[in-house]
Amino acid sequence: MATETQTKQQPAKETFHFVNDPRESINDALTGLTYLKPSLSYNKEYKTVYRNDLSAFAEDHVTTIGFAGGGHEPMFGGFVGDNYLTAYVSGNVFASPTAAQIFEAIKMCQPRSGKPGKGTMVVCGNYTGDILNAGLAITRAQAAGFKVHFCPIGDDVAVGRKKGGKVGRRGLSGHLIGLKNACALAQKGESLERVAEVMEYVAANVGTIGVAFDRVALPNATLTDLQTLPPATIELGMGAHGEPGLQQISPIPTPENLTSQMLDLLLNVEDKDRAFIPFSASKNPKEDNEVVMLLNSLGSTSDEVLARFAELAQTELEKRGFVVRRLTLGPLVTSLKMSGFGITLWRLPKETGEKLERKQALQLWDEPVDVVSWRQ
Repeated sequence: MATETQTKQQPAKETFHFVNDPRESINDALTGLTYLKPSLSYNKEYKTVYRNDLSAFAEDHVTTIGFAGGGHEPMFGGFVGDNYLTAYVSGNVFASPTAAQIFEAIKMCQPRSGKPGKGTMVVCGNYTGDILNAGLAITRAQAAGFKVHFCPIGDDVAVGRKKGGKVGRRGLSGHLIGLKNACALAQKGESLERVAEVMEYVAANVGTIGVAFDRVALPNATLTDLQTLPPATIELGMGAHGEPGLQQISPIPTPENLTSQMLDLLLNVEDKDRAFIPFSASKNPKEDNEVVMLLNSLGSTSDEVLARFAELAQTELEKRGFVVRRLTLGPLVTSLKMSGFGITLWRLPKETGEKLERKQALQLWDEPVDVVSWRQ
C-alpha cells in the first residue's frame, strides 16, 4: 500500500517566461488557435473558443463544453472541433473561469432558432473553484430553460479516499478519455442522457498517476521564482498546479522501477484507499484485461521520453496479463512548462454487460477528429 511522505522545500530559483504581457497570455494563446485552425472562433470577452458551425450544430446535436483555468494547454482549446468539444471556456492561469463566463458559453451553445435544443454537457476537472462557479452558472442556465448536465471528473489516484474525503480526487487527464467517447456520441445525434451516461461511465473506469521532475512556475512576470525539488529527487503524484504529491523519491529510481511503481498505484485492487479503477484483479483479469493508455507530458517532457515510458508501461502491463488496445501520447494536459509526465489507464468494458460494449468503445475511440491537438 502506498504511503505518503512529507515534501521538502528547496530555495527558489528564477525561470524565464517568453510572453508579451502576462495579463494577456491566455488571450494571445487562444487567439493563436484560430489562426492554426480557421474552423474555430474566439470570444475574447468571455475567453471562449468554439467551433464556427456552432449555430447549425446546436440545432440537432448535444453540445459539449470543457472549461478550466489557463496554463494547461492544449486542454481544452486544442480539443474543440468535429467529433470532440463544441466549446472551451478558459479562466486566467490556474484560476477557474467565472460563473458569468460559463453561463455565456452555455447560452452560446443553444439553438439560435429558439426551439429547445438537445441539451449541453459541461465538463471540468474536480477542483473546488471550478465546481462552485459551474454550479452558479448551471443554476442560472436551468432557470433560463436550458437543459444542462454537469460532469466534474476526478481521476488522480495519488489522492486516496481517506485524503480526498467528500471533495474527491483531482482531475488530471481522464476527462479527455471520457470526452473522446461522449463527444463522438454527441456528433452522432445521441441524447444528452446517453452522452452524459457514457461520459460518467468512462470516467469511473479511468485513473491517472503523475510524476514531476520539477515544480511549476506561474508566468505572472517575465522572470519568476521556481520552487525546486531537492537534488536527485522526483515527486510521485504531484498535482497539476504543483500541489503536494504522494511522496518524494530519492535516489531517482530506474525508469523500469518508476513505471512499475506507477502501475502499482493504478492496478492494485487490494489497496482499498486507491483502487479506483474497478479491475476484477490486479494481475491476469479474465474479462476486463484490455486497456487504453495515455502518456501525458506535463509541459516540457519530450515525445522521446514519453515513448520510452510508454514502451516500459506496455511491457509491464503485458507481464501482468493486460493488453493495451490503444495508445496515445504527447502534451495533452500540461502544467505550463513543468517537467514530468502522467500515465492514464482506461479499463475497457467487457464484451457485453456494461453501459458501453467493448466493440463500441473502441469504435468511438477511433472516430476521426478535426482538432488541433489530438493525436489519432
